[in-house]
Amino acid sequence: MKTGVIIYDGFAHFEISLLSYLMKTKGDIITIAMSTDDVTSEEGFIIKPHRKISENLVNELDALIIPGGGEEEIISNLELRHLIANFNKNDKVIGAICSAVLVIAEAGVLEGNEFTSSIPKEEFQKYENSVYKDANVITSRNIITAKANGYIDFAIEVGSKMNIFEDQDDLNETINFFKHFGL
Repeated sequence: MKTGVIIYDGFAHFEISLLSYLMKTKGDIITIAMSTDDVTSEEGFIIKPHRKISENLVNELDALIIPGGGEEEIISNLELRHLIANFNKNDKVIGAICSAVLVIAEAGVLEGNEFTSSIPKEEFQKYENSVYKDANVITSRNIITAKANGYIDFAIEVGSKMNIFEDQDDLNETINFFKHFGL
């Protein structure tokens, strides 16, 4: 299994750190950016992307994850919109957290879906055929959205959707460990 993670200057690494860890247990994490130049996260991590957004990655990847942060750099990127739309067209999992939900909204994939975000719901008024819900995480068909503080729920939800847990006991153990600190 290969999980693509969009990275860009100012992305919030913490929002996808646990998700990346969980997905890595069943496959590869492929970081994707506008170029292969180094990217600096909001927290100051410097990461060299594996691939470029302009590459045709839909057939190569099983899921696409977009963290929030300084999304201004990517929200109007037409190649990214095209990639997101193709993932949606192929019913592949798309995960967006915090402000990255605006990015997938601009790509047109929230149409007919429920979603959540840390961004106020008023920012989404122009996307008339989608429904904002106040929750940490929402799954609607192949789209998983989350608030920034829902990053643990987001990681577990994407992992569940991608069938990375061996069984219910494995899922429960993961929830217990990360949400309840093993108590």
